[in-house]
This record gives sequence, C-alpha cells and structure tokens, in this order.
Amino acid sequence: MNWLETAQRTLKEQSLAGWLIYDFRGSNPLAAKFLDFGDSFLSRRIFAFVPADGTPVILVSVLEAGSLRAEGFEVRAYTGRASLEAQLSDMLPAGPVAMEISPKGDIPYLSTVDAGTAEFVAGLLESKGGSLVSSAHLLQAFAAWSPEQIASHKRAATATMDVLEEAWVFLRDQTSAGQEVRETDVQNVIADGFTQRGLIFGHGAIVGFGPNGGDPHYVPREGADRALQPGDPVLIDLFARFPGEGDPYGDVTWMGVYGDPTPEFMQVWELVRDARKVGVRTLREAVDEGRWPEGCEVDRAVRSFLTDAGYGEAFVHRTGHSLGSKHTHGDAVHLDDFETHDTRLVTPGIGVTIEPGVYLPAFGVRSELNVVMTESGPEVTTGEQEDLVRIPLGPHHS
Repeated sequence: MNWLETAQRTLKEQSLAGWLIYDFRGSNPLAAKFLDFGDSFLSRRIFAFVPADGTPVILVSVLEAGSLRAEGFEVRAYTGRASLEAQLSDMLPAGPVAMEISPKGDIPYLSTVDAGTAEFVAGLLESKGGSLVSSAHLLQAFAAWSPEQIASHKRAATATMDVLEEAWVFLRDQTSAGQEVRETDVQNVIADGFTQRGLIFGHGAIVGFGPNGGDPHYVPREGADRALQPGDPVLIDLFARFPGEGDPYGDVTWMGVYGDPTPEFMQVWELVRDARKVGVRTLREAVDEGRWPEGCEVDRAVRSFLTDAGYGEAFVHRTGHSLGSKHTHGDAVHLDDFETHDTRLVTPGIGVTIEPGVYLPAFGVRSELNVVMTESGPEVTTGEQEDLVRIPLGPHHS
C-alpha cells in the first residue's frame, strides 16, 4: 500500500474530508516525506490536496508546473494571488481538512504551517462550511515501524544493554584496582562498545557522577569532568542504532552507586523506579480497556505519582519520547502533558521511552526503558532495572 492509499483510508477512518499539504521553499519538513519533487526547483507556494475519496490534486505556480513530477496527482497551475485563491477554493471540500497545525502550539513538533497560511486556508474552508483541523492524528498512521524496523530496534536495544553492562564492569574493575575513574572514561568505553558492534550514535552517552546527574542533559567534557567519589550516585544514559536507513534507536538510562547510598538517594531511586512502572502499567491498562492511550495521559499518571510523593517540582521533563532513526527523539507521539500537550495515540508499531526523573542539587535519578506498542499491549524491549547497580568501594576508599 502506497502512502496515498494509507492517507485516504485513514482520512475515512477519522471522518476527515481531506488533507492539505503545504510547502514553501522547504518550510514544511513533513511535505518532503510524502511529495517527491525530483530535481524540480520549487520557489513558489505549493498545495497538495489528498481527498478522502477521489484523485489527489497538486497546485503549483504556472512557472513550475511543467517541470514538476507528481506521481498520483492531478497537476493544476495558478498565476497570481487571485488565481491561487480561486484554484485553492475550488480544490477544497465542505468538510474538515487537516494541515500541519497545532491549536495553541500544543504539539509544536508538527506545527509547521505558518499562521498566515493557516488563516488563509481556514477562511476559504469556512466560506464553504468546512473547517481546518490538525493533522496530528492523521500523521500517526505513518509513524508505525515496519516489522523490519521493530526487529532492528530490538537488536539495537539488546546491544545497548550489552554495552551498558560493559560500562558497569569497567567501573568495578577500575575501582577495585584502585584506579581513578572519570565520567569521560566511561563515556569512551560506551563509544568503543557501540563502534565494535557496528552501531552509530548522534553524540556521546550521558554519564553523570554525584551532583552532575542532577543536570538532565549533562555533557561530560574531558578535563572538566568529575572523578568518581565514595557515595556518588552514577547515572548512565546511552543510545545507539544500526546504520541502515530507518533503523531506530535503542535508548536506556540506568542507575548505580559507588559504595553505600544515602537514605535520601535510595528513597528517590525507588520512587523513580516505581514511577517508571506506573508508565508501563498505564499503557497496558488502556489497551485492556479496549483503547489506545494518549501520550499526555501516560505523563499525567507518572507525574501525579511523583507529585504525590513530594517530588513533582523536581521532575522537569516529559515522561518519554518516541524513538527515531535520524535522531534519538522521533516524530511520533511523545509521553508528554508537561512541556507540551500531546494528545496523539500510542498505537501499534510506535516505539517510545518511559523515563521519569528527579533532579536535585546533590544528585539526579532517571530510569529509562523502551516500549513498542503491539496489538495486544506494550512490549518492553530493553531491560527493566529493579535494583541499583552496586560498585564496591576500591582499596583506597574502603
């Protein structure tokens, strides 16, 4: 099934009259995923309309209509502004039409149509009794991974867990030998482990000792990183994928401690671990109820758990993100009702992280696993950390 067939089937399922894809000199990155312009240089506005039924139509400037390749579309041309308005009005139906907009910017990842164009199109639709709506739910039909992508993600997740174990072994070996261990040392071990397995990654792993783990996106830098100290919590967040086109990431965060944990750290660790379980359980319960969960509802459940425990203010990011292939963070639904209000559904074939965190001046705790939604419910594709990784004190610190 090609993308047009998928779009028209989904439009009918969602009771939409059509989907209007707009682009102006690359202003809508999503357009390039669906419209193949070949070598054509398009310097004017372009509108591609996919109706729920019938032949798709693409509207371009008369200057560029002759060189355009648009398989599956009827090509129409406009001249000036009045012609554009008349032609576009003729294309549009009297019903709800989706575009890449997000009311109030609630889902900014797909809000790529500028306000003026959205206002222009909305006016044309209203004059015909139609309405302009977000394409957020429509685009989810294209976000699901193929069976091959799911298999690649699972291999990447397994390899990521293997490299993670190598990092803990390195920490134990170095400390037991009385050697100093710095954050970048662990980061380099992880990079080498990925390279040896043929995986790629956008940037180095996050490795935070002690208070550095309290910075959610901490970046250790050689010469300015921390050496491991007795009692330090250890946060390791690592992520990689295989290099094939569309191969998705595996992405996990694990927690350890050098020596004995403080009572406060132990309490926060157990809360964050249990909050992560709330996230998986929320996904599973929704499916058991016969529905696909919204990303925002998972975040609300996890955030409420940590808020009730007194740590809501220290949970400063969303609960999870979709997993991508070009980047660790994908374009599908995120588990978020904090940074954004993501009402998109977690449907079969969608891969997400669940990674609640609590960040304090003395330490940070984050616990992350990966989930792929299946027809029967969420499948965890990575390990699920139950207990802290313990690193015994070395001879100089015991």
